[in-house]
Amino acid sequence: MNLGSRIAKLRKEKGITQQQLADILYVTDKTISSWESNRTEPDLEMIIKIGEILEESIGYLIYGDNPKNDIETEIKIKLSKDEFKIIENTIKNKAKFLKNNKQYDTYYQPMHRKFLKKDKETINEWLRIGIRGNKKILNYKNWYDNMYCDEYEVEIDNDKNLDKIFKILGLEKIATVNKVRSTYLYLNKYEVALDYVDNLGYFIEIEVKKYDDYAIKEYDNLIKIAKDLNLNLNNIDKKGYPYHIIYND
Repeated sequence: MNLGSRIAKLRKEKGITQQQLADILYVTDKTISSWESNRTEPDLEMIIKIGEILEESIGYLIYGDNPKNDIETEIKIKLSKDEFKIIENTIKNKAKFLKNNKQYDTYYQPMHRKFLKKDKETINEWLRIGIRGNKKILNYKNWYDNMYCDEYEVEIDNDKNLDKIFKILGLEKIATVNKVRSTYLYLNKYEVALDYVDNLGYFIEIEVKKYDDYAIKEYDNLIKIAKDLNLNLNNIDKKGYPYHIIYND
């Protein structure tokens, strides 16, 4: 199944007509028909919008059940307030604004072992529940050298039952992260997120949204992008927000 077929499948499952989808996206129904018949393809900015409307990940729309759908490649860099203002102005001029939102993430770990350890320089895995608008998303990540990770997530539709499952499995809450995020599309390939995190400060996160190569090669490209944006690579954060909150680091 290709991109057009996946759009058509998801649209029909939502009970949305081609004309209705076209109206939401401010395109014509002929454009939708062209995408779904694979005569043309939407650009990444439009794919992001389609994913939000059809409530599906960008990875699935682009790759389907290909394993790349479950890989995330990103870098996160700590910024001072002044650095944040400078990069914010740069991104506003060079990238396409997507959205502002508040994100609330609660992190958990099994009682019999720790995901986050004070004596470790990097974090290998985490489990979190994230609130995104009116949705709750359960997300698990398993990192490889903090360059890229396996990522699996599902939408939660029954909080009470999930709480019961967590108690049975011995999962305990370890941290809560609240942040305000501004998101941009850069070079029609990267998602740039500018974060202000309560009690931690300012960060920039750059994530690959369209893979043209292996994850490790895409990470190298992220480093080049960071250099081009004059970001300080010495401040790459490999521990993650929950680590800093737990250990006040």
